Amino acid sequence: MSGPIQVLADDFFLVSWDTTGSGKPRLHVQGVALGLAGALIGELVLRRRVAVRGVRLDMVDSRRVQENVADKVLSDIGNSPHHTDVRTWLSYLAQRSVEEVSGRLMSAGLLERETPKLLKRKQSRYFSTDFSHAIWPLTRLRLALAQRRPLAPQDMALATLMDACDLTDTVLDDPDGRRAAHRYLATMLATMPQPLSDLSRQVNAAVGDAVLTYRT
Repeated sequence: MSGPIQVLADDFFLVSWDTTGSGKPRLHVQGVALGLAGALIGELVLRRRVAVRGVRLDMVDSRRVQENVADKVLSDIGNSPHHTDVRTWLSYLAQRSVEEVSGRLMSAGLLERETPKLLKRKQSRYFSTDFSHAIWPLTRLRLALAQRRPLAPQDMALATLMDACDLTDTVLDDPDGRRAAHRYLATMLATMPQPLSDLSRQVNAAVGDAVLTYRT
């Protein structure tokens, strides 16, 4: 697997957060944080540094990937070999995933943060500095699904994480073509490499639990 797959979590952020409009997340923040945590793990799965097998997360290659956020996650996993439960790592990484990924985008000059000025608004808003870059991950997925194009490994990972977080209809905004696109997505997800499929299931379960907590 080659290409800029280290930006999987950046792509997830730009799809799950309305950086070209309201500056708000398109899902409750805990759900986005868990999706981002899954994407950070997914970056390492795609780089063949970690493996997800069922509910287990294991290090398979400790070599750095030369990207600060990814290498920090890799170091944490390497320093805690006794923690192998995927859900444990999702919960742990979700505590900082929004800050880490938005920080990576801000460092690249692609995002600006608006800090809350009112006490009643605790959540920061994030706005893109480059409209075309911000909408490209969503547009890329939308076109691929609507036109039934093959998905590259990173986009397969992005699609399955979006599906796990129940954000697929954010991508598929055309009601007329939505049903056919959903069928195509289901077909694509059925061919997903096992590590990404297992990761997606764990993210889906974690987000589901977070939704129940969020609504109570």
